[in-house]
Amino acid sequence: MTLGGILILVLILISLIAFGYFVAVSAKRWGVLHTILLSVLFIEAWVFVFFAAGVETTRVRFTQEAFKNKELAETAEARTQQLLYGNFDVTSLNLEAVIPAKGMLERTTADRGRVWRGVNFIQAAGNGYQLELTAEEPAAEELVDPTAEAAPAQPAAEASESLLPDTVLYAFGEEVNEEGIPIPKVYLGEFRVTQSQGGLVQLEPTLPLRASQTQAINSGAYPTWTLYELLPLDKHEVFAAPGSQPTEEAIFGRMDEETIRQLFAGIADETRREQIIQSYLRDGQRATEQDPPEVVWVQVNILKNHEVEVDSQEVANANERGYFDSTGRAIDVRLKRSEKGEKGTVTLTPEMNDEIIVLKAEAAQRLIDSGVAELVQRIYVRPLNAYLEAFKELQIRETEVDQTTRLVQAESQDIQDALQHAQQQIAFRQVESQKLTHDLNGYQQEIAVLEQEVQEAEQQTTSLKSRISQLYRTIQAYRKQLESLVGQP
Repeated sequence: MTLGGILILVLILISLIAFGYFVAVSAKRWGVLHTILLSVLFIEAWVFVFFAAGVETTRVRFTQEAFKNKELAETAEARTQQLLYGNFDVTSLNLEAVIPAKGMLERTTADRGRVWRGVNFIQAAGNGYQLELTAEEPAAEELVDPTAEAAPAQPAAEASESLLPDTVLYAFGEEVNEEGIPIPKVYLGEFRVTQSQGGLVQLEPTLPLRASQTQAINSGAYPTWTLYELLPLDKHEVFAAPGSQPTEEAIFGRMDEETIRQLFAGIADETRREQIIQSYLRDGQRATEQDPPEVVWVQVNILKNHEVEVDSQEVANANERGYFDSTGRAIDVRLKRSEKGEKGTVTLTPEMNDEIIVLKAEAAQRLIDSGVAELVQRIYVRPLNAYLEAFKELQIRETEVDQTTRLVQAESQDIQDALQHAQQQIAFRQVESQKLTHDLNGYQQEIAVLEQEVQEAEQQTTSLKSRISQLYRTIQAYRKQLESLVGQP
């Protein structure tokens, strides 16, 4: 106990003694009621003193904590502002801050549409497949204000309401990477939602699945799926090495050679595989004289202000007509600048030369010819793949190959059947030939016997003829003798 506490206890003891003395002295003059009321008043006074002392102690402590928390809050607010917006003194984009990173992520994912991750595959049901939606959580690309209160996870039954019947989805099988994060790995096909209720979703393929897709689904190697409302587009930056920054030597960043080689390791033709790998590794690097014009872009420096119209007068959803019109102007409302309260144009200024400005060769040449820009270097830009069209084309080609294969197999089966029938005919004819040979031998033997019999009959006939001739001559002799005898008198 502290010295102050001891002094308070001594003061209380003295006051109790003094109070007892005064009560005893005055008790002869006061009644019982006055004495009791005085005692109660004394106790209440000391209770009030104790409560007042406690309140004062608490107030002092909380006041100190308030001043300390205020300083911490000011520091945290400054830190939060820095984390949200970055350092305003830095002219280049600071991707370590939330708002710039969120803006970059929004630009990156603007063409992705809604995404459902970690969808559990349950079973094949009839002509389709049944899946279960998990509780919906904010996706990585859906960054929110860190100062806002966290929204509760949406139940799976309510999450299924976001997948209405007749919604077309693109499914990928998920595979867990080295960090334990499930990522889309294998394209499983295009599907249509036929039923969606209570967290369960029924999908049916819009086109017959390829054999490899059916095998991947039925193998059980992909228990969870990722569903995309829009098929992801091919992008240059996706194949850059993690942490790689754009430079004039590699405008999309340094390409991740190890990952690229792993992705295309399944191509059997070594020459073709190396050509594809090199096209990805050279993406964003200086072009050569051998590169065709369609893959060459031009880096320019802006010499004077130039306004470019980037929004089209047409308005449509990406699901309906795509993102841009035939001239390259945005028609998707999510990409339009005019829909965000800004003018639908972009002004190129010389101050932008700190950034890397790369244009298609035709557009760059027009700016150079008009004196708006100057040439810096020619850059090789890999042609992007239209995956949706590629998958459909692959589907058509595989269907044609399957049909041709079935036709060849049918023709081969017909040839095999004909060959088997011919072999059966040959065997039958061989047996028949053997029988005919046996019959021929018997026939020849019969002919030999008949010829012998004929010869014997001819000999007998000749002998009979000779005998008859002899008998005829004998009869004629006897007849002449008889006539001579009859003619005598």
